[in-house]
Amino acid sequence: MKYLKKGGPGRAPSSGGLIINISATLHYTAAWYQIHVSAAKASVDSITRSLALEWGADYDIRVNGIAPGPIQDTPGMRKLAPEEMSKGRRETTPLFKLGEKWDIAMAALYLASDAGKYVNGATIIVDGGLWLSRPRHIPKEEVKALSKVVEKKVRTSGFGVPSSKL
Repeated sequence: MKYLKKGGPGRAPSSGGLIINISATLHYTAAWYQIHVSAAKASVDSITRSLALEWGADYDIRVNGIAPGPIQDTPGMRKLAPEEMSKGRRETTPLFKLGEKWDIAMAALYLASDAGKYVNGATIIVDGGLWLSRPRHIPKEEVKALSKVVEKKVRTSGFGVPSSKL
């Protein structure tokens, strides 16, 4: 904490530090079979707002968040959206493309720069407008089948599979 607060080691006496949390948009609306992610990310957003209020007043530390949408070439997309789904994901995004890591980096740069010095307690959504609308409802059997395809791919690749058998 001492390195983040105003006047801390390496800090100018006129400004405090910045914390950027990473969230998601799944909890803005309901998402099938994603209650664990929705609850966790809603908590991150709540912590972001609460700490912005408390630490902003007490220590001049700004706390903000970034809520990425589908970002190509990331472990999350490889795990949750196999290649056969990527084309469909592009077609359901209002901008008809997936985000890039660069998009998230630029949001973080904005928050960390002087351009964002008065932003506190906000979560910037970087998802190409995806959270504004949802694709048509997918039948439950299709969701189950897709879930099995993803699970099989993850288990055979070893990605995200715990090594412990507890």
